[in-house]
Amino acid sequence: MDIPNERSSHITPTPRGGGIAFVSTSLIGFLILLLNDALNRTELLSLCCAGVIVAIAGHLDDRQKISGATVRLVLHAISAIILIVGVGIPAQISLFDRTVNTGIVGSILGVIYLVWLLNLFNFMDGTDGIAASEAIFIALAGAFLNYHVLSHANHSDAAIVLAASTFGFLLYNWSPAKIFMGDVGSGYLGIVIGGLSLMAAKQQHELLWVWVILLAVFVSDATITLIRRLARKQKPHVAHRSHAYQHLAIRFNSHAKVSLIVLAINVVWLLPIAFLVADNQLPGTTGVVIAYVPLLVAALILGAGKDSATN
Repeated sequence: MDIPNERSSHITPTPRGGGIAFVSTSLIGFLILLLNDALNRTELLSLCCAGVIVAIAGHLDDRQKISGATVRLVLHAISAIILIVGVGIPAQISLFDRTVNTGIVGSILGVIYLVWLLNLFNFMDGTDGIAASEAIFIALAGAFLNYHVLSHANHSDAAIVLAASTFGFLLYNWSPAKIFMGDVGSGYLGIVIGGLSLMAAKQQHELLWVWVILLAVFVSDATITLIRRLARKQKPHVAHRSHAYQHLAIRFNSHAKVSLIVLAINVVWLLPIAFLVADNQLPGTTGVVIAYVPLLVAALILGAGKDSATN
């Protein structure tokens, strides 16, 4: 049970760890794809292995069987390395008007990217329905844009499996939530979405920027919050209510409104930009700048990283 405290956004004791539902169902879906030879076996197996490691670490953390952030970080790094080895990264990526070889530096940055993503979903899972609905949007939008670029449904199958599995959970997690996903679910969503983005980028390197754009709301809020908390020498892994979306939930006195606002930004702002990049009408890094700058400014204005009392 998640017992409310002064840092909680809920007021009623609520079961947590419900992410086990979509972890198990999506893994079954991935294994079915594996049996049907729908995707590269090495890539899909590494995605499953990384997801299982993160989910187990999260489940142990939910049950308070892991003490300290170091053990979690080591397990997160191991899962990220498995994905980088199994899936790999694009040999080249575009940076504005240049094409850059990735090499070993790219692999290191890939590990950091994956570890940040899985912790990102953990940080942002503080309002009913927000993490689940975000994951569903990213997975479905990513699947659609993968198909648009690659013209092959197989490269979208795994993302659709993740979205469908998570939707079943969202029905019980929407405000007022009857159950929380816990770290077992939030970390799993982050690492799997990161893996799906790399799998897409291996097929067409510009798709990496497409997925990064789709992640912009969560990345912007979590990054500004983390930087501000570190600047004040606050421990980043300690629970708090200083994210921009948490300030909005307090201001509106509604979790559902915040989740719907995030969904609206995703559909109205980020999806069109991602489509222009996928359609080669806009350079990838230019699209990232256009997508992120207003959201970073909004996070600053909304007080991301500041305690509610000082906002």
